[in-house]
Amino acid sequence: MKYTIRELEAFSVIGQEVELTNYHKRNIQISTQFWRKFNADLKKSYLSQFENWIKYAFMIKRNGKLFYFCSIPKRNVIPDGFIYKDIQSYKYLAVEHIGSMDNLYETYRKIYQEILPNTDYTPLQEEFLHFERYDYRFHWNRENSIIEIWIPIKG
Repeated sequence: MKYTIRELEAFSVIGQEVELTNYHKRNIQISTQFWRKFNADLKKSYLSQFENWIKYAFMIKRNGKLFYFCSIPKRNVIPDGFIYKDIQSYKYLAVEHIGSMDNLYETYRKIYQEILPNTDYTPLQEEFLHFERYDYRFHWNRENSIIEIWIPIKG
């Protein structure tokens, strides 16, 4: 699995979050349902994106609990029910997950158990664990679907 080390300037997002569990299969159900709600809330708030769309999903650990934060790049208006977050500039290990969502956890397993241990980098997990970046290349469960996974690192 190929990866790159990339610097990313600070950026801001607005979004919504949901609490996850300690169970992978349940978390897939929760996050899938939450994306539906999030996308509907974007539409209701007139925040739908069209060409060159970008969405993010951050995995956040806070007070021993896991949260999934769906977001879009910051807009001038922050509607009710949306949270604003500034993301600091970091160095990242970036990987493309190619294929069905069913195989996403396998990609994460390879990143955290095979790739990262064989580099000189350590994940930074203060602000968030990682984020997924979605754009026009994402197509739910198609074999050619692409999701970028970005893990903040030091080293």
